[in-house]
Amino acid sequence: MLLFWGSLLCWGLLPQAHGEAQHLLFLRISKDQVETDISDLLSEHRILDRVARIPVTGATGEGIAILGHLPFVKKSLSRKSSGLDLSLVGDLLAGKSLPLLGQLLRAGGLIIEDAKGPEVTLQVLSDSLLQVTLRCKLYLSLQRILRLKVIKNIRMGIRLEQTGNKTQVAFEECHTPPGYLSITVLERMNFLLVNEALGMVTRVLDQALPFLLQKIVCPLATTLLSSLLEDLLHIHLSRALSGPEDFRYYVTTTEFTEDAILMKVLLVTRCGPGQRAPRLDLLAPQDLPKLAQGSMADLAFRVDAYNDILSCLYASKEVCVDPRDPTAAYLIQLLSLRGLDPRPKSPGRMGLAIRTPEPPTVHLDGHRATVIQQGSLMLLRPNGTPSVSVFWKLLSKAMFSSRNQNLKLQFTPYSTMVTLSTYPAGLAKQKERLKAFVSELLRRVFLPRHNELLGEQHLPLPSIKGISFNKACMEFSEDYMLLTIPEE
Repeated sequence: MLLFWGSLLCWGLLPQAHGEAQHLLFLRISKDQVETDISDLLSEHRILDRVARIPVTGATGEGIAILGHLPFVKKSLSRKSSGLDLSLVGDLLAGKSLPLLGQLLRAGGLIIEDAKGPEVTLQVLSDSLLQVTLRCKLYLSLQRILRLKVIKNIRMGIRLEQTGNKTQVAFEECHTPPGYLSITVLERMNFLLVNEALGMVTRVLDQALPFLLQKIVCPLATTLLSSLLEDLLHIHLSRALSGPEDFRYYVTTTEFTEDAILMKVLLVTRCGPGQRAPRLDLLAPQDLPKLAQGSMADLAFRVDAYNDILSCLYASKEVCVDPRDPTAAYLIQLLSLRGLDPRPKSPGRMGLAIRTPEPPTVHLDGHRATVIQQGSLMLLRPNGTPSVSVFWKLLSKAMFSSRNQNLKLQFTPYSTMVTLSTYPAGLAKQKERLKAFVSELLRRVFLPRHNELLGEQHLPLPSIKGISFNKACMEFSEDYMLLTIPEE
């Protein structure tokens, strides 16, 4: 029987509004992390406490009735309705009355004194079916005859069902698998009774434990697990970070892999008409690198998808350079040489401006990432119109941070390299000198302001209960950027 707890938001390609773009990302949550979360939740709610102090009679029809009036003892074995006949127990301990052992068991003499766990194990059976095993340790006593540790498993299945554009999650019936029952003798008071008692106790436990665990533990475990998975598989954007009209995340499909829960996520961002047209990648994620060892989750971008996002986020600002800056003053003098600008000069002071109309672009080289920014350095006439331009390309090591649930890209000033693509022909003999001064100006004046601008144009990250990207680090593979959250 399938117990539906709801459906995930699932969208195909969303209708694209004017000024919006769609980007495909991959969110993975480690199977080990899900195991830990389930174990912590079940331990927090102490779900096995409900079976402690319960007599195990072997009569499933009486199993629930026991709970209302403990201790449960048949009148034939008691002098009072509230307890066992102690002389009868003494006869059993002396080995004088073995037939009475069965009566003692039927009367509720076998008690679950304590319960530990459960220990949680997840097994992926297919990309749509996950098996959850709860290993329960129960400590029982048969008066003063035996003390036992019993291990019994509870199992339930989690199935993903795709219907059109929606993924539904269902729980298969929670049950105790037949056959497996581990019994360890902790104490035994009478060696003559041990073998007989063990045989009878095993038969009682085989009959009664599945009933007790399914009726008492399964309902609460299913409810708690349903709530946990709903939180894990539902992603959203905190309103404190950005308005919903700017950024939206949608889960499109969910599947189980060998080491993680994998969700395809559609990110919708604002994107102006003059910005780079996004290329929505619909390829299956078979080429995703494995989830890093020791990580609880990651958010994976194909590098071209990230560059498209960056393009939609980017809005350039012209940087006006103080002409009193020594490097700027030299460049103004160099670019103002006679013959570089054939038009007559207006009276007044010349100036410099740095323009970067195109967004930066991230490139991957193995496990390293670099970022390239192209732009121009313009000599400005006193009236503000451009006179002479030098076009440059700046390459730097890419630096990423994800504090406050925002992903920020930064250039690394000490690792920059500048090349000149176009410059006045009259400066050909002074190219290296020109390049050195342009590099100095970009590193010292432009990059701090550009990094500040890129910091403001950050990408808000999705919010998932129990998972924070604040301590995430960016890792790289051949085609992917992986924002990885280490285990705590």
